[in-house]
Amino acid sequence: MQRIDASKLISLLFASEKSAEIKFVLAENPIFKRIIENKISSEIGACPQRFVGKNAILEFYEYVATGSLFSAPQKCIVEMPEKLTIKQWEEEKKLLNRIPTPLETSSYIFAPTSYRNIIKETDLKKLASIYLCYEPNEMDLYRCVELLLLRYKVLAKKSKSEITEICCHALECYSGDLISCDMHFSRMENANLSFTAALAGSPEINGFHVADALSRGDKHLIELRLAQCEACGEDASSVFMALVYFVKQVSFMHAALEECRDMRTAFESVRIPYPSQARVQRALQVLTKEKTGHFFIAAPKIEMQLRTQKNAHKWLSSELISFISN
Repeated sequence: MQRIDASKLISLLFASEKSAEIKFVLAENPIFKRIIENKISSEIGACPQRFVGKNAILEFYEYVATGSLFSAPQKCIVEMPEKLTIKQWEEEKKLLNRIPTPLETSSYIFAPTSYRNIIKETDLKKLASIYLCYEPNEMDLYRCVELLLLRYKVLAKKSKSEITEICCHALECYSGDLISCDMHFSRMENANLSFTAALAGSPEINGFHVADALSRGDKHLIELRLAQCEACGEDASSVFMALVYFVKQVSFMHAALEECRDMRTAFESVRIPYPSQARVQRALQVLTKEKTGHFFIAAPKIEMQLRTQKNAHKWLSSELISFISN
């Protein structure tokens, strides 16, 4: 099993393949799956064949086996379930190792990083390359964003300083969300827009992006996100309700941690989905137990005032900044 930086894995997935192979990617970030989806779609002119869930490997095996008999199989994506026991993996491993070689076409298997505890490099012999990739650090994150930008022909022709500026804006605007960065670059490329023009009316900006900014305690980002929500037509009251839901999650986590003192157990007891866990964990430092209490005391008044405010987004922004500053 090869541990690999996110930027190197992105480069690897972008690269042309010299021969058919199976790439087994253990990662949480959805950008790798998006890269492969786009890559296969551009090659075959259609959505890729996909196998998802507990029967994904069985269905994938049957597809490859029957495909070789009746028609050439297309490149496909396999999404493993979130949890898998060692016993289940032993059965899946047997199926994978029965796939005829040499392979007719490449395939991509995606699984959570927790699979590192049950999968060994030798399990798949020479059938697949296994990559373990954690979330990028700050330095690698910039390189990831730059690689995503450079795959767009028009954007890649810009000067080095322009590319650097766009990447920095994307990191600031989307808080390191690589999927959102890539979608933004796609809009810039396809509609020949500047970064700011592509930002206006972006349907991806909503209350949960404001919640992410709040979790970071970043005053400037809170202000930016609410301005983006206004540009998108996202109602300030809807944004506030998303924040109420988010702060409620943080409040529940504070209570759970007092009982169990273990982050993982607390997440399981509160039943916070994995994609939200990093944001909630980060918010625990900014939104203390006392702050969440003050938030819910003030929430009914804020909700009522939002209905009559002329510049509701700006007013909510100042309220949130005041809330985290005190």
